[in-house]
Amino acid sequence: MDLNLITLNTQGRLDFDFVPDMKDYKSPDILGLENLRVKGSIIDNGTDEYEITLHITGTGIYRSAINLGEVKKKIDIEYSDFIKNLPDIYKKSANTLDILPIIWENILLEIPIRAVNSSDTFAKTQGDGWEIVSE
Repeated sequence: MDLNLITLNTQGRLDFDFVPDMKDYKSPDILGLENLRVKGSIIDNGTDEYEITLHITGTGIYRSAINLGEVKKKIDIEYSDFIKNLPDIYKKSANTLDILPIIWENILLEIPIRAVNSSDTFAKTQGDGWEIVSE
């Protein structure tokens, strides 16, 4: 999603609410993203620092640590920061900003260390030289 830099420069504030297209962003730990939505604002404080606030919601699909099946976890991220020279760093063209890298970084920070479903069971309980005696 491209955000209008002209609105930010003339009004000093840019509010947005959109569904980001994250198809170009990949991670081996994330199988997919569903119902992703981003709401927030960027405020020009009159200095070289811009205040950005984001609320990212949706569902992340991860691999189960037990049986490698799919695990769906809710994503609910609140992000607020001051970014120095935001238009210079995230400028896509002369009049647009691309904040998808900021969104992606925050999604990556929320990847669970170990994702499991309550119904997950071990697919194999024994193998060559090993077996599960008790859970």
